Amino acid sequence: MDKPLVLTGVGGKGIINSVINNLPFELHIPGYRFCGPGTKLQHRIHQTGINPLDDACKAHDIAYSQSKSLESRHKADQLLEQEAWKRLTTKNSSLSEKTSALMVGNMMKAKVKLGAGNKKRPTFN
Repeated sequence: MDKPLVLTGVGGKGIINSVINNLPFELHIPGYRFCGPGTKLQHRIHQTGINPLDDACKAHDIAYSQSKSLESRHKADQLLEQEAWKRLTTKNSSLSEKTSALMVGNMMKAKVKLGAGNKKRPTFN
């Protein structure tokens, strides 16, 4: 039996996450329902994505809503990054989806690399 989906509304810490969590609007890629910061998941949870990349963004948003730890959020970021690269290289995605996938993949990679949400600054060797 599947467990019911619980949206806890847990927000990230730090100035960037504070701004995103308090946005009065969503900053999605134009035409998308889930790809971009500030998704009001509790209002969109019953919608489907417009394409496989948007579905991956929805899964990422759900993972964030259910997690408190930086480690689990970074795993969600890495999964979305992997899905974005898959959509970029697959033959059945449109040019528009490929462009969005390139942007999403790079954003997730940078987010993990910079340790977004981490109190300790990353070191670069």
